[in-house]
Amino acid sequence: MKLIERYIFFRAATAFLMSAAVLTAIIWLSQALRDMDLVTAKGQTLLIFFSMTSLVLPTLVMVIAPFAVMIAAAYTLNGLNADSELVVINATGASPWVVLKPILVLGIVATLIGGGLSLYAAPHALGTLRGYISQVRADLVARIVKEGIFTEIEDGMTFHIQKREPNGIMRGLFLSDERDPARHVVYSSEFAQIVETGEGTFLKMDRGTIQQQNHNVDDNGQRIDNQEDFGSVNIIEFDSYAIDLSKFTGVGETASRYFKPRERSTAYLINPDTDDPIYQAFADRSRAELHDRFANPLYNLVFATVITAFLAQVRTTRERRGSAIVIAVIIATSLRMMGFASMSLAVQSAWAVPIMYLVPVVSILLSLWVILTGRRIILFDNLIRSIELFNERISNRLSALTGKPDIQGAQ
Repeated sequence: MKLIERYIFFRAATAFLMSAAVLTAIIWLSQALRDMDLVTAKGQTLLIFFSMTSLVLPTLVMVIAPFAVMIAAAYTLNGLNADSELVVINATGASPWVVLKPILVLGIVATLIGGGLSLYAAPHALGTLRGYISQVRADLVARIVKEGIFTEIEDGMTFHIQKREPNGIMRGLFLSDERDPARHVVYSSEFAQIVETGEGTFLKMDRGTIQQQNHNVDDNGQRIDNQEDFGSVNIIEFDSYAIDLSKFTGVGETASRYFKPRERSTAYLINPDTDDPIYQAFADRSRAELHDRFANPLYNLVFATVITAFLAQVRTTRERRGSAIVIAVIIATSLRMMGFASMSLAVQSAWAVPIMYLVPVVSILLSLWVILTGRRIILFDNLIRSIELFNERISNRLSALTGKPDIQGAQ
């Protein structure tokens, strides 16, 4: 790189790192505060809390990176224009490539980082997060439920044990499940313990009974019988019985013991086990997820080139620079929304998969053509001019009403 190109690159790279760090910290903090009940309500350690919340960072950085590139490119090019550095560069007869190259290199670096996150780091982290969820599921019973105390782990779900052995075996377990208004189920057993298997986390009970009582409910799911009908109680004795603890954690869909497509490795999505019932249930979503992992990083280049196409040319007034930034941001964001929409369409039908690549690739090529040929898009130039005239009229009217001179217009 030439000296001026290195100057532009390091200025843009610094803005990119600062923007990415700030945006990631803000979003991660909001996510962490939302999951604070892991410590306060579910009895988890701070280590588990920070480990789980930090596992979403690769996904956050992957999503935030294009917007950080957009902020960095806009900040750098607007600063060059405001300090008349773009004027000097153009006056020397330098080609548009001098300004484009450092921003393009930043976009390529961000694309490579995003590719690594999208293809490997993010799915690996989300898969690891699934393991932590299973651990939380087991700890919910193992840590919260205390000896001799009736513990309500969620509305309608009550645990009680008489004694906990050092080897993890719980004696005298009582479990009442009243979450379904139409049915009340009571589990009791002499011994119980938490068992981890390849299919999930289970509460294994030995030598006990299951008591089930059905109730009448109205159309709104409300119980309508006021008196207990003990004749409707069914009692089942068992020697050994296991319950999937995912039903009792209250963590909803994310408690599934199965890996969703976004948690699968890229190698698995490329060469899946077609006999896997989970893959068969999510085959369309798996296809869209695989192609999104390759298409998603390209939006770093889309944002870099689109912003450069609007701001690499000299703007003579502050209003035109501001209007150009607004229009460039709107267009770049709209293209990203089109990318999200194309992924949703790809879930529904395979014909939409090429659109996932066409949107970023065409945007990049068109932006590069505008930059390297030095052309101005008449439609957007006219729009910028209209916005500038509109702002000037509003400013003049406000000045007339207040009786103050229009300093901004005079400049």
